[in-house]
Amino acid sequence: MAMLEGEELLTLDLLNQASQAWVEQEYHRTVHSEIDTTPLARYLAGPSVRRDCPDTATLRAAFRIEVMRRQRRADGTLSLAGTRFEVPAAYRHLPMLPLRYARWDLTHVDLVDPRSGAVLCPIKALDKSANADGQRRRFAPVTTAARVPPSTGIAPLLRQLLADYAATGLPPAYLPSDDQEPA
Repeated sequence: MAMLEGEELLTLDLLNQASQAWVEQEYHRTVHSEIDTTPLARYLAGPSVRRDCPDTATLRAAFRIEVMRRQRRADGTLSLAGTRFEVPAAYRHLPMLPLRYARWDLTHVDLVDPRSGAVLCPIKALDKSANADGQRRRFAPVTTAARVPPSTGIAPLLRQLLADYAATGLPPAYLPSDDQEPA
């Protein structure tokens, strides 16, 4: 500040320029008695604390918002920012779909798992020219019942464990008493 006392038209811009020039040219290059070196030399001799910049894919994925959209049951599409998107057939049974996208880039829209936040699949904008021919594929009905695998008996590992235990000759760990009724 003492070097700027003679300046009549002191502006914030001039003060910023003068401060930057003083720090870079004078302060960083002068030996300080407390550290017995210049601050610039001390900084360069110290350990590196830099972090690498993430790649573009990571940055693109970081600056996105997550929204919920309702799927049209008739054609398996949804609207996002005035654009219609096709929902993959594997997810056509879901009425509400969580999407992650950047407002400025609708070419990278992802369907995400609402519980874990993991990306399930990308969704693409509807191709109106390919969709205009009217040819439609029939979908198989969606079943919500869980498939029950056929009964195969005892698993091979458990069967081996039972055989090994029987071969030891040890008595069973639990013997029911005679006065209890079976359940």
